[in-house]
Amino acid sequence: MTELTMKERFAFRFVFNEERVYQHWYGRFLMFGTDYGRLRRVVARIGDWRKWCEIWTAEGDEVYRIAEKALAEGNLGKSRALFHEAVACYHAGQHIFFIDSVQKEATQEKARKSYVRALSLYNDTEKPVRVDIPYRGVSIPGYLRKADTEGRPLVIFVNGMDNIKEAEGHHFGSVFSGQGFNFFTFDGPGQGEMWRSLKFDARDYHSAVSAVIDWFEQRPPSGIDLTRIGLVGFSLGGYLAPEAAARDSRVKCTAGNSGLVYIGGLRGLKQLNPIWQRGVTYMTGCETLEAALPQFNYDIEEAPALRSPLLFYHAGRDEVMPLPKTHADKMVGWAKGETTLNYMEDAEHCTMNYLDEVFPEILDWFKKHLRM
Repeated sequence: MTELTMKERFAFRFVFNEERVYQHWYGRFLMFGTDYGRLRRVVARIGDWRKWCEIWTAEGDEVYRIAEKALAEGNLGKSRALFHEAVACYHAGQHIFFIDSVQKEATQEKARKSYVRALSLYNDTEKPVRVDIPYRGVSIPGYLRKADTEGRPLVIFVNGMDNIKEAEGHHFGSVFSGQGFNFFTFDGPGQGEMWRSLKFDARDYHSAVSAVIDWFEQRPPSGIDLTRIGLVGFSLGGYLAPEAAARDSRVKCTAGNSGLVYIGGLRGLKQLNPIWQRGVTYMTGCETLEAALPQFNYDIEEAPALRSPLLFYHAGRDEVMPLPKTHADKMVGWAKGETTLNYMEDAEHCTMNYLDEVFPEILDWFKKHLRM
């Protein structure tokens, strides 16, 4: 485990405790498949915040064991559900646990293994299909969910700082495919599975998104209307998705939520919570913020103006970024197409405490702009 400064020790202790998690992260953990009762039981057992990943990983191991037992007994539905919940446990453990990359990666790998086990219990028509897209000598790993009706549009989910395609990406896929969209989720450079082979660089992340679209055009799966492509991204993805759309005219509309749309140099990086500073160095593979700056210093106004429709959410009580209103204003000033801003004064990061309103609204918006 990496040696921490006193400021970092305080920040991590503040986040990884019952009261703080309850206030800001339960909604997210529940969203990607953790049972509420299990969530409360596990968090209550974590007396030392440095054990967060270890204890959640042990819980994931136990859920995985129960899933295997259910499978051996012929209870396929229970087994599949529990393999997904094991993914959720592993993801909760590794989520923002940037203080130990070895432990974080080992737990992420368990999440990927459990996800594959869950997918083995789907029928062929509903199973997310693994896709590996060639990109700069490596591969962009992702999962495609096909709509059950021919000729439907494609929505591509752009990850944030610490999402993985097997957790949030799977949940988003369930939401969108349930409404008749084709849906693709992937780990980009510096994210999830791809972190091992290629680190994050904000200057050209958009090229990975374009490579995904290229792949669909070059090897089009039957039944997908590639003239109707939308992007959606939360958190850092709330910046990456609109920026990528601005550079690729094949994207017809974009929804972003709580995007950190500018950094402001080294001073801006140092204003981030120490936890997110660790996230910056982790994603870029750098030892210090100074070294990471070229890869993580950006401003949405330096990208070509977005001309296609944008739906953008921002949260007035966003605990991740300083001065959230300035990010919302900057995004709206940059976008030159049809733009809808929903600034929710009482919302937390990614509007997690209002997703019952936000998700249906996003779906309705995509149906309108992708002509569903």
